Amino acid sequence: MDLPILIQHGLVYGLILSALFTAVLLGAVIVNVEIMQNDYPPDVKKAYGPEKNPKTRGQRRIFSLLFLAALFGVIAWSVVSTARASSTQLTFLPLFVIIFVEVFTFNTWDLLILDWLIFVTLQPKFIFLPGTEGMAGYKDYFFHFKGFLIGIVFSLVSALVLAGIALIVVTAAQ
Repeated sequence: MDLPILIQHGLVYGLILSALFTAVLLGAVIVNVEIMQNDYPPDVKKAYGPEKNPKTRGQRRIFSLLFLAALFGVIAWSVVSTARASSTQLTFLPLFVIIFVEVFTFNTWDLLILDWLIFVTLQPKFIFLPGTEGMAGYKDYFFHFKGFLIGIVFSLVSALVLAGIALIVVTAAQ
């Protein structure tokens, strides 16, 4: 498959992944804002202190499983779709490109839409940990940009691993 087609395919499935992750993330924050407490800026976490809701750990596990199900489900769907659309056997490189573009698309979506637009700019009331409203960390664009840079490394590593797994599965299925 051509590189532009692989990138386009990755972008489409990356946007699907982003939509699912957004639904899960916003659902988690609406159910219990403490679920995402570990991802908050340091000053906010420090001011809030330890978890106060005894249900948080169990709820965090449930939402983590939903994140993983979305990630693996979308990637599996995209790999199967690509394999069906390709007239040749898929190799590691095309699988890596598709998966990297998918995960990187979400990383970019996370920075621009979830972090900078919703968390830093719009700031709906449900994102605030109780008692931390108005803290400087809620307006820290650079904190989220550092997370984006870490996400680039995560995108590369996860794409390498997942493309390897996908290659094994695709090869075994053929």
